[in-house]
Amino acid sequence: MFSFGVSGRLYKSNVLIYDHQTESLWSQLLSQAVSGEMVSKKLTVLPSIRTSWKTWQENHPKSLVLSTETGYSRDYNLDPYVGYYRVGTIWFPVGEVRKDLSPKERILGIEINGYSKAYPLKALASNPGTIEDGTGNSTIRIEINQEGEIVSVKDAAGKPVPHLFAFWFAWQAFHPDTKVYK
Repeated sequence: MFSFGVSGRLYKSNVLIYDHQTESLWSQLLSQAVSGEMVSKKLTVLPSIRTSWKTWQENHPKSLVLSTETGYSRDYNLDPYVGYYRVGTIWFPVGEVRKDLSPKERILGIEINGYSKAYPLKALASNPGTIEDGTGNSTIRIEINQEGEIVSVKDAAGKPVPHLFAFWFAWQAFHPDTKVYK
């Protein structure tokens, strides 16, 4: 079992994490170590949910939340990256960026059995309901609520499919053969 921290280093303009046990550096988008004792070892990607607090509370009304009273003088209501989202340029090198989408388009990324696909969040949010699509030889179902939130990503059997949210420039840098949902 590893515990992780943020290294402060970038690889293809994506932050690297490190494990406290071996200090190996791990790529989030590759789900594997890129240097150190654990190089090429893979992480197990777990299904997760990214949702609004409102939607979470509706489904889990007894949830507890960590306090922002941490003893540090940081305003947790301010987003330190707001300027980064606003500008269209990439601040750190990533290599050639495919022109399928704008570099900072937000996507839902899925990789199954070596096949990867990027789903632009704007396209998904404007289409509430269930989208059934193929990724390689697999069928996936993406459920979007009326507010445009992705509430589940499952395979044909109803089993959760691991996925992540990323900028297009980062996803395509690590998945150069990725398909794009139209």
